[in-house]
Amino acid sequence: MQTAKIKNLNVYKSMNQQLRASIALTVLAAAWQQATAQEIPPPLSDPDNNAGWVINPSVSDEFNGSSFDRDVWFNQGENGQWNGQWRGRAPSEYDPDNVRVENGYLYMTSRWDPAHNFSDGNGGGNSQGNWQYGDVPITTAALLGKNTFLYGYMEMRSKAAPGPISSSYWTTGVGGETDAFESFGWNPNNPWSGKRFHTSFHDWRNGSSTYGKRIWENDHIFDFGVANDFHVYGFEWDPNYVAIYIDGALVNCVTREEMGNAWVATNPQRPWIDMETFDWEISAWDLRPEHFNDAEGIDFVVDYSRVYQRTNGQSGGVCPNRENLLTNPSFENDMQGWSGPATITTGETSDGNKAASLTSGGTIEQTVAVKPNTSYIVSAWANSADTNQADQWFNAYLGVRDHGNATSNVRYFFNRWHEKSLQFTTGPNTTEATIFFTNQPQGGLVYVDEVSLHEIKTIEH
Repeated sequence: MQTAKIKNLNVYKSMNQQLRASIALTVLAAAWQQATAQEIPPPLSDPDNNAGWVINPSVSDEFNGSSFDRDVWFNQGENGQWNGQWRGRAPSEYDPDNVRVENGYLYMTSRWDPAHNFSDGNGGGNSQGNWQYGDVPITTAALLGKNTFLYGYMEMRSKAAPGPISSSYWTTGVGGETDAFESFGWNPNNPWSGKRFHTSFHDWRNGSSTYGKRIWENDHIFDFGVANDFHVYGFEWDPNYVAIYIDGALVNCVTREEMGNAWVATNPQRPWIDMETFDWEISAWDLRPEHFNDAEGIDFVVDYSRVYQRTNGQSGGVCPNRENLLTNPSFENDMQGWSGPATITTGETSDGNKAASLTSGGTIEQTVAVKPNTSYIVSAWANSADTNQADQWFNAYLGVRDHGNATSNVRYFFNRWHEKSLQFTTGPNTTEATIFFTNQPQGGLVYVDEVSLHEIKTIEH
């Protein structure tokens, strides 16, 4: 009898969950009809809406009125309220007066603001407005979502602030944090910063050995500056994978299986739009009033922030296939297709059975056919094995040359396998490009594996 009761209870729970899911999808479908009436299009990455995306209005905002949607967002610090108590990364601090909506855009401002009444310190000798007891009075801004969502497609059209400050779209939930993108408009000490598309997961699982750490990341280098113009950034969070997009084109897709223990985004997430100082990008000691146009400030400008979800409530399945234009990209056939000095190893690989190892000053390359006036993404996994991440940093570079534009590259320096990618566009008469991987002359050993080159399919905007 007791077993029957439990069984009936489980059936009831299952029916109740199905009913709640059905109601939620019905609400989303109705929201999509309303959004269609307002001429909100599907995601730029799926213009025909083959996946059946619908807008979730509780976590989306077009910023078309005189203010942000107060049913969607908290303005951190407004009326002395700090939801979640996060006030921004020291020495910067959120100021609710730095948020405004004008002419269909959200403006978030970061400024050098010595008149601001900063909060007390947050430990470690650093505090809002101070850095190791020196004045760095920078105010920023943040909107925190009032509502949560579980899985979906985040899309934002925005232009990063033109200075040494982050312009970010991210989420937080129980056990994990997802950074859809963290852009850094300009850094006087790093030429890559202003072109970098950074996505990551952070571990906030209680008791985890990696608690508080960034445990997965994707670094992509654009061939344009993130503060120069508006672009559409997309992040699909699926039960089985995450996919990253720029202007509707796929940059990378990583499965839950590939991430393993780094997959922490399993609970409903709350969206954030904010600006912060990042001391790992530029030390607070190097920040100056002129970087922020003094008290006038610099703006992170957002056209819209949208979260779509699938009407059928299903997973997208698997990562989409993309044709790799390189020969022997994972060195399974030794150095076939590649030229240059390298040793094939079986003891240290990213995936598969083999990888290439390069000693100090070694360079391998492959020349491949390309189309004129066409954009491509080249990526690779690498391990700078002799870096100790303390006082020895051995750099290696993935790059492209002879493609009708200036040579460009992206740097690797971690002593673990990590993936980076680089975006480039060919010249009007270009039919070939040379992909290379080089180990800087410095004495360290570097491993490289899974090199990929694929064409960016043009999306009509």
